[in-house]
Amino acid sequence: MAYYLGIDLGTSIIKGLAIDDAGRILASFSKETPLISRQPGWAEQSPEFWWASTLEIINLLATRIDFSQVKGLGLSGQMHGLITYDANYQVLRRAIVWMDQRSSQEVDQILKALKNNLYKTTGNPVFTGFLLPSLLWLKTHETQLYKKIVWISSPKDYLAYKLTGNLSTEPTDALATAAFDYHQNNWSQKIIQTFGLKPAIFPEIKPTLTPYGTITAKIAQISRLPQGIPVYGASDQAMSALGTGLVQSGQASIALSTGGQFLVVAKKGIIDPKRRLHTLNHALPEVGLYMAATLSAGFSLRWFKDLVCNQPETDFKHFTAGVDKIPPGSDGLFFLPFLNGERTPYFNPDLRGAFIGLTNRHKRLHLVRAIMEGVAFSLLECLNVFQELKLPINKVILSGGGSQNPVWRQILADVLNLPMKTINIKDHSPYGAAILAKFSQVGVDKLPNFYKKIVHPIDYLYPNEMNVKTYQPLFKQYHNIVKHTQ
Repeated sequence: MAYYLGIDLGTSIIKGLAIDDAGRILASFSKETPLISRQPGWAEQSPEFWWASTLEIINLLATRIDFSQVKGLGLSGQMHGLITYDANYQVLRRAIVWMDQRSSQEVDQILKALKNNLYKTTGNPVFTGFLLPSLLWLKTHETQLYKKIVWISSPKDYLAYKLTGNLSTEPTDALATAAFDYHQNNWSQKIIQTFGLKPAIFPEIKPTLTPYGTITAKIAQISRLPQGIPVYGASDQAMSALGTGLVQSGQASIALSTGGQFLVVAKKGIIDPKRRLHTLNHALPEVGLYMAATLSAGFSLRWFKDLVCNQPETDFKHFTAGVDKIPPGSDGLFFLPFLNGERTPYFNPDLRGAFIGLTNRHKRLHLVRAIMEGVAFSLLECLNVFQELKLPINKVILSGGGSQNPVWRQILADVLNLPMKTINIKDHSPYGAAILAKFSQVGVDKLPNFYKKIVHPIDYLYPNEMNVKTYQPLFKQYHNIVKHTQ
């Protein structure tokens, strides 16, 4: 029996799992990863902690399966972040991760210098926390450290280096840096030269289906992984798509997690002329992957529960109990889920959250339902962009912590007026990483049959016709409110 491991380097949690040759999950473990904020708006993490946690998870998995039968390891990782190395491949400082907001001036500098050419080249907008503006921030504010930089990489590429001794990257993560040419499938020399950066610090880009390298003798000794097995990797969104079976045009998923990610598979090469979407690279080279995102989805409800209602110890099931008794529309109450600004379709970091229409008859559960509806309206804005660009959507898989709430699930189906389903695979990104490790070796042409056998629906959701009619005019009101707040 062959086994494959998948490791997902998330922002708050590192998860690892093992699957067998048939795709069954045999064991899984996770470890929280702290976020360090030395100044307001800063977000950093320790790569050394990532590595120690990854080794711990691998060693835990070794207690559950026969590691002599492991044939490959896949990595999934948070996108956009920056790791810096010296000539000896030693990390120079903590990683600057995607949540970091210190580089707003550098983002303005990039947009001023490149204007619309940036989006045309990369297929993506640029934000604070992306590798390019973070690197420019170091160049200005940590000059002595910047001079020592010999290599840079994205987060999961660091783990691949520690496992294999080879530092490189691949297109799914490279595209998320703001320095990658989507059309040429390589680093953009124009972008790099525009800001006086050294081209040599950018690592080699290998195809996603090509391994970084193989497990070294040293790592084999300390981890019990077989020496010489290949290590693969891709971004967390690409691995989420692979883990949920999104490989054919028209398939889509909505992850209702801290943020809300709306992924759609379509033909490759589409660029939104209004710059509202993230153009992503799928793990499969000839497949197009597009993402719209709302920044504060599940986070909005957590913020309200933990900070406003001061109930951090209360679980969400009890906190939201009875919300189904509140009518659609929350008796005229609207919530704008812009606690951290917003991405699709506004790409405005200065948008702010608000409750609109509060009266003395509104109780706590009205506010809870308004939050759920506000997030759903924000995701409808995302859907409208996909539909305007004529991207086909015929199947939607719903996932993430928010999808566990049956009321929120139904609100999404009603507001978006789309049938949805949940599936039996929960940890999409580490599962996708394990799939990548397997099918990069046995052939990706075998994936469709694999998904038929292993991915099964658990719950089907269909729009309630009466609620759909109720929400349509309410969404227009929501949209007009947002327009007047910009």
